Amino acid sequence: MRIVQRMIRYATQHFEDGRFADQEEIDYQWPAQGFPVVSIRTNRGFSGKRGIAKPKVAVGLIAIGDIAIGLIAGGAISVGLLAVGALSFGVWLALGAVVGGPGLAAGAVAIAGDIALGAIAVGNWAIGAIAIGAKAVGAIAIGQWALGVVSIGEYVLGLVAIGESGFGLVPIIEDLWRWIGGLFD
Repeated sequence: MRIVQRMIRYATQHFEDGRFADQEEIDYQWPAQGFPVVSIRTNRGFSGKRGIAKPKVAVGLIAIGDIAIGLIAGGAISVGLLAVGALSFGVWLALGAVVGGPGLAAGAVAIAGDIALGAIAVGNWAIGAIAIGAKAVGAIAIGQWALGVVSIGEYVLGLVAIGESGFGLVPIIEDLWRWIGGLFD
């Protein structure tokens, strides 16, 4: 117990003194640098001594860094099977601000082959404020099947429905125009 208390006191003292503030880079590869299973590499962005530093690239099965490339990747820019970051591309899953990939993408701007979730979502299945896809759900939904406040597509349901078939408070659909035209024949 005393050892743990000493370690906590030592770390607290060094953080208060600012001794850890000079450590600008993290460079860790396990089990070896030649074949990293886990790779963590970052320069922590800004250095008071050197100004803005170059980003470091982490490559490994599990990669974490400024730029991360791996099966599981996390960083400002990340590419992998599962990717998390500000700008990320994931084959199965991508999470972050601007994301993309053939599988599932969730972020502020999400572009995916299968499912996209985000403020702006583009994908086969799209859910977001602005959703564009074969099946779209959102405030503004554009797709073959669209559900939203403003829905544009082949089959639509929404407050303003624009399309071939569908329902809405303001229906601007082909079926309605055919029905109205049939009344006057």
